[in-house]
Amino acid sequence: MNIPTLVERKFLRFSDQPITAPLYEIVIAQNGVFKRAKRREMTASVELSSFTIKIPELASGVAMVELTEKISARIFEEILAHARASTDAANFTENLYAVFWNEETGNYAWEEISRHRNFGSTIGRDDSSAYKHAILEIHTHPPNCRNFSASDNLDESGKFRLFGILIDIHSAKPLIRLRVGIYDSFWEIPVETVSDTPPENLTDLVKLEKERLAEIYQKFEGQEISYICAEDYQFSQNQIYIENL
Repeated sequence: MNIPTLVERKFLRFSDQPITAPLYEIVIAQNGVFKRAKRREMTASVELSSFTIKIPELASGVAMVELTEKISARIFEEILAHARASTDAANFTENLYAVFWNEETGNYAWEEISRHRNFGSTIGRDDSSAYKHAILEIHTHPPNCRNFSASDNLDESGKFRLFGILIDIHSAKPLIRLRVGIYDSFWEIPVETVSDTPPENLTDLVKLEKERLAEIYQKFEGQEISYICAEDYQFSQNQIYIENL
C-alpha cells in the first residue's frame, strides 16, 4: 500500500513550478522560504523567512493569494447586515459565518454557523457542510478588538482557508481584517485581494496599515534609521515586515 506524502519539501527551480503536495509544501527559493498550498478555489504562498544573501541558482518566491473566482463584495455586505440585525449593540455576542462555493448555483454563498455565542468568543458548528467546505471563515469581534486573538489563532490552526473579523459592526464605520491561513502559518491581506470590488460600508484595516507603513518608509527614505516614532511603532508592531526597519 502506497501512502502519499502529504507535505513536500523542495527547491524552487523556476517561477511557475507547480504545487504538487496534497496538503502543503515548504519551498526554498532564491529569496527565502515559503509555504505553498493549493485547493480547488484557491492557490496561496506565505513567506516564512527571507534571505539577506540570495541563492542565484533558484527562482524567486513570492507571497500571494489567488482565487479561481473572487468573492463578491455582496457576500461581505450581506454578512455585515445579518450580524448587525441579529446582535444587540448593547449586549454584544459574536457571530460566525462560513463562505463556500455553491456547486448548484455556480457562485459563492454564505451561512451563519454559530453554535455557542458570547461576548468574546463563538463556537462554530463543525458538522455543517458550509463549515467543512468553507473558503472563508469570518466572525464578528467586540468593539475596538481590531486584531486576531490568541483564541482565533488556535481555532483557525490546521486549516487552509481565508479568515476574517468584522469589528465595530454597529458603528458608522465598521472595520474588516482578512488573512490567509496555510496550516498554522498566517498572512494578512487586503480585502481587494480576494473580492471583486471593495465592500461598501467596510473599512479595510490591512489596506490602511499597508498605506501607513508606506508613508513611514517614504518619510525615512534616504535616511539612516536609528529610531522610529513611538506612534508609528505602535501602529505597525503587528506587521511581520516591521523587522526590516
